[in-house]
Amino acid sequence: MNNRNIYMVIFLLIFMAACVTPYYPNITKYENLYVVDGQITNLKGPYEVKLSKTFKYDGSTGSKVTGDPVTGAEVKIIENTGLEVQLKEIKSGVYSTVDTTFRGVSGKSYKVQIKVNDQVFESDFETIKTPAPIDKLYWEYKPQDSDGPNRVQVLLDTHDPTNSTRYYAWEYEETWKFRVPIQVTDEPDWYICYKSDSSSFLKLGSTIQKNSDIISRQSLKSIDESSNRLYFRYTILAKQYSLTEQTYKYFDDLISLNQNQGSLFDATPYSLVGNVKNVNDKDLPVLGYFVVAGVSEKRIFIDRTELPEEFNPTDGFSDCSTEMVPVPTTLTDFRQNNKVDSLMRYGYAIYEKYPTDLIQFGYPVSTPGWELFLAKPYCFNCTLTGVSKVPYFWTEK
Repeated sequence: MNNRNIYMVIFLLIFMAACVTPYYPNITKYENLYVVDGQITNLKGPYEVKLSKTFKYDGSTGSKVTGDPVTGAEVKIIENTGLEVQLKEIKSGVYSTVDTTFRGVSGKSYKVQIKVNDQVFESDFETIKTPAPIDKLYWEYKPQDSDGPNRVQVLLDTHDPTNSTRYYAWEYEETWKFRVPIQVTDEPDWYICYKSDSSSFLKLGSTIQKNSDIISRQSLKSIDESSNRLYFRYTILAKQYSLTEQTYKYFDDLISLNQNQGSLFDATPYSLVGNVKNVNDKDLPVLGYFVVAGVSEKRIFIDRTELPEEFNPTDGFSDCSTEMVPVPTTLTDFRQNNKVDSLMRYGYAIYEKYPTDLIQFGYPVSTPGWELFLAKPYCFNCTLTGVSKVPYFWTEK
């Protein structure tokens, strides 16, 4: 490349850089808005409404990702029949129904009303759709391919013979059994536990472009060998929401906003306003959504014995090891032993000790002592990451 071409390239680079003008939007009016997150369905309650306020985020000063809770509000769910059900604040910013007899009914309409200070917020009445049933919840094994490693995929089929649902959303709750590699003699409840997790976002689906209201092979969850979920036994509870068109569009837009970030061709970010309005000032937006939806559920279990032999999930404890340290009984603090102290600094803890004669460990004369067994606590106490009580819905194969 000659000098003339080099200068031309440098000029183009400078010109292109000069065309990029930083844009600093004025978002001060969005820094103190109310955010409503709640729902009512045909399933048994209690129903919760979370109330918070937006805040100014400065990535250089912290990693705060949740809004400031709003306490002391008066919250109620109102049915179109005139029934009003009060919600009680059960923790900061979280309000829950306490009437155990109250339950949403398909075909009836509901709204939320919130009073805080001098402000009143209300959603419009929305009707709980009759929930479409989950026809089938099942799993399939997929060997390693271009889409990923060896994995188990959880799928579902559903349909509405009346062709009236059309807008769907799914989430799930999962629970699995696990066992720590080290069993403590005096702590039987530390050996086997159950751990639970839930989906962090809704999956959406629509049949609005189809002749029939049928959805097949909807992917719900994929589990590969890097997880210990399928090491013993696993269960997943699928929840299927029958949404209104308005609710579906809100969550579809929300997902698009969260996923499409950072590209030059992404849609311009905007404030996504939900179905709750400020009665006192209709020009002041309220964020979040009060969901009114019909919900159906289905649960399946997956046992390790049902999986192909080539599927080898981790037990989740590959880095666990045991250390044995002999110490004399005269030690008033076991950390006076250098090795014990070093292991504890590294996160180890004593889980067993047995009386012994230290002569077998090189002491010149018979000396009473202890054999101390140490490991990292999560390797011998499953209750640090799970619960030892068997869940009420759990069944063994």
